[in-house]
Amino acid sequence: MTGEMSSSLSSRHFRLERLTEGVYTAVHTDGGWMICNAGIVDLGDRTLVFDTGLTPEAASDLRDAAEVLTGRLPNYVVNSHCHNDHIRGNQVFVEAMTISTERTRELFATKGQAELDADRKDAREHLAEMEAFAKSENQEKRNVAALFLPYWQGILASVPEIKLRPPELTFKDWLTFHGTDRTAELIAVGGGHTESDCVLFLPQEGVIFCGDLLFVQGHPYLGDGDPETLLSILDRVNNLTANVFVPGHGPVGERADLNKMQLYVRRLMQQVREVVVRGGTVEEAVRQPVPQPFTDWRFAQLFYEGNLRFLYGLLTELNKTCSTF
Repeated sequence: MTGEMSSSLSSRHFRLERLTEGVYTAVHTDGGWMICNAGIVDLGDRTLVFDTGLTPEAASDLRDAAEVLTGRLPNYVVNSHCHNDHIRGNQVFVEAMTISTERTRELFATKGQAELDADRKDAREHLAEMEAFAKSENQEKRNVAALFLPYWQGILASVPEIKLRPPELTFKDWLTFHGTDRTAELIAVGGGHTESDCVLFLPQEGVIFCGDLLFVQGHPYLGDGDPETLLSILDRVNNLTANVFVPGHGPVGERADLNKMQLYVRRLMQQVREVVVRGGTVEEAVRQPVPQPFTDWRFAQLFYEGNLRFLYGLLTELNKTCSTF
């Protein structure tokens, strides 16, 4: 049974929830610099942390929480994928071995470094834009600022000290931790959200840490992955014997939230496909309102239009390819 932990163990960057004995999640707090959700798993003789957040400051609080909850400093740190909000806290976990899929490690040196270089160059400008949005009379701009102002504040404050720490241990398909109290399985699931994603499955407890393959009560970001692959991955995750699904963003979910994520992807693909088939423009595609039952989901101002644009480009190319046969 899940439950929020004592406030003395939390930080301004996240709140801790106990999922079951020895298994916890750190859920990002609005205004904080964690940005993503993370996991803390007491294996019995070792401690594992799943994802490390956007900033070393947030990661330091996560490391401290893991030590208090399990009685030891983390031994393993897993990166579910290579987006900045899941990897930039790695440097704080000096005692731990960092782990990811082979492809995620490769992406540290390319996309991860390119993203860090861009943030060092542009963060101040982005932050100034969000500060202006926060003062705007336009409600949508203020909504965007409420979500993205802390993000750019965290980036600007942290980029001088960020040292990307790539994973030291990689795996291709599957990696199992045999602890004295529980078993934990890392499963590489291919490229759904990014070019390479993995999930952490605790079979005895029925808990899955999904990374950004799952957003709960919020629009996901689709533009760095493959929607058809994502749907297949979610089918695979759905077949695992679990009842607690920890997303990369949003509150702790259940199986119904996994199904809603699939419905979201299918519904948007259907909307855009209809525009593409009748020869409509990308602007026609993005003018479509958010469909039910997603009208109250968060991050619409951030991701909805971008998702439609991404899908329009993808499906337009697919339509051209199919028409040549």
